[in-house]
Amino acid sequence: MGAARARPAAPAWYAPARGLLFAAAFGLLLGPWTDQVPFLAAGLLAMLAFLGVHAAVVSRGGVITMPGGTIGQRVLRQLIPAAAFGFGWLSAIPFGQAGGALASAVLGGAALWAVTVREEGEARP
Repeated sequence: MGAARARPAAPAWYAPARGLLFAAAFGLLLGPWTDQVPFLAAGLLAMLAFLGVHAAVVSRGGVITMPGGTIGQRVLRQLIPAAAFGFGWLSAIPFGQAGGALASAVLGGAALWAVTVREEGEARP
């Protein structure tokens, strides 16, 4: 418990990096351009960077902690970015797969950024 309390704060760049890398990865990997190797490679690189940033920051201080709140609150926080991502796909109706991929990536990334800022703020006393 003491190690978890002594855990250093997440770096200021963590929330923006999470949101931007999510948007880049999913925007590149879900659009109609994935048959082109440079877009596919860039999307995979962005996904690996997203996972690497997450793993490095979550285990900071050598301790991995459970998010605070009840199970319902934790699920709701995770559903917000998922719902924003899904809502973005409605733009595929008028704009096709490219529009849906870009809108969902941007909305999901922005929601993930916002949820991360809130979670990290709540974790600090």
